[in-house]
Amino acid sequence: MGIRLRNALSGQTAIISAYLLVVLVLYIQLAVSGRYNNFIIFRSSWSHLLAGLPLYDLYPGEYFDYFLYHPSFPVLFSPFAALPAKAGLLCWLTFSAAIFLYAVHRLPLPERTRHTLAWCLLLELGNALQSSQTNPAMTAFMLLTLVHLQKEEPAKAAAFTCLAFFIKGYGAIVGLLFVFYPKRWQYVNYCLLFGVTGTLLPLLFISPETLTAYYTAWVQLLTGSTIKEDGSLLGSLRYITGLAAPYTDVVLLAGMFLLAGIFTTALVRRPRGSAMLVLAALMIWIVIFNQSAESPTYVIAVTGAAMALLMPPMQPVARYLLITMLVVTCLCPTDLVPKAINNIAVTYRVKALPCVAVLLYIQWRLLTLTPDRLRQKSPAML
Repeated sequence: MGIRLRNALSGQTAIISAYLLVVLVLYIQLAVSGRYNNFIIFRSSWSHLLAGLPLYDLYPGEYFDYFLYHPSFPVLFSPFAALPAKAGLLCWLTFSAAIFLYAVHRLPLPERTRHTLAWCLLLELGNALQSSQTNPAMTAFMLLTLVHLQKEEPAKAAAFTCLAFFIKGYGAIVGLLFVFYPKRWQYVNYCLLFGVTGTLLPLLFISPETLTAYYTAWVQLLTGSTIKEDGSLLGSLRYITGLAAPYTDVVLLAGMFLLAGIFTTALVRRPRGSAMLVLAALMIWIVIFNQSAESPTYVIAVTGAAMALLMPPMQPVARYLLITMLVVTCLCPTDLVPKAINNIAVTYRVKALPCVAVLLYIQWRLLTLTPDRLRQKSPAML
C-alpha cells in the first residue's frame, strides 16, 4: 500500500492534478470573496497606461496599495487585463501555476528530485496564488534562465532574464549566472537587445515624456521610504529583538559578504552544480534582504532553498533544514496551524529565519563539493 501510494504521488499526472486543484480552489475562494486586490492593481495598470495616467499614484477608488512594477509590466499583462475580471483572474492563476510547474519540470535534476521539489513547493505556491501575485511567474522566469543557459540557448535565457526584470527590477540579478556558461557575450548581447526593446515597449501606447515620467516615479517609489521591510530578515530582527539602524545595516553588510562569498567560492572551485547553488542563493537573498518582501514573495526564496537542499547527493543535514523550512516558513504563517502558532509566526515575521540557515548550507556545500576538473570538456555545467 505504501509503495503504491508513493508511486502514485511521484507521477507527473498526480502533481499536475494537485496543482490544478489548488488553482481551482483558490480561484473559487477569490472570486466569491472578491479579495483579489493585486490582480485588480495589475489589471488597472493597463487602463491607466493607455490613458496616460500616473502608474505609481494611489487609486483608493479602484484598489489598495501601490503599483510597484516595471513600467513595461502593464503591456505584458494586457492579455489578462483585456478579459472580464473574473475570467482574467482564472487565466492568470492558471498561467502562474502552469509556468511555475513547467519551470520546475525543466530543471536539470533527476526526475524523482523534480517531483519531490514540486510537492514541497505546492503549499508556498498556494500562498502566492492566494494573493494573485506575480511571484510564481517571476520564480519560473529565473529558473528558466538557468535551464536555457545550461542548454546553451542564450537567446531564450536572455528572454527569460528580461521578463523577470520587467516584472520586478531585481529579477535581473539572475543574469549573473552567465559567467558559469559558454556563449557569455551572446547572452549579454541578447539581454541588451531584449532589455532595450522591452524598456521602450510602452512607447507603442504613450509618449516619450509620459514614459520618462513613469520611470522616474518608479525609481522614486522603490528607493523611497514608502515601502517597509516588514517581511524581510531585517524586519524579522526588528520585531524579535528591536534591532534598528545602524545595527540592521551591519546585518545587511554581513548578508552581502555572505552572498559574495558564495559567488566567489562557486567561481573559484566550480564544483558540479555550482551554478544551481548560486541561483538558489540569489533567489533567497533577494527576498530576505528585500525591503518590499511580504509573505507571498517567499515562493521565490523557498523555491531556491528547496532546490539547493534537494540537489543530489542530498546531505543528511539538508533533510532537517528542508523540514524546518517547510514547517516554519511555509506552514506556520498559514491558517493550517493552531492560531497561537500562527500569531507568533506572523507577528515576528519568522519566514526569513530558516532561509538564512540555507544560505549558510549553500556556502558549506560549495566548499565541500569536489571541484569538477573536467568542466572545460563539458558543454555546460548545472
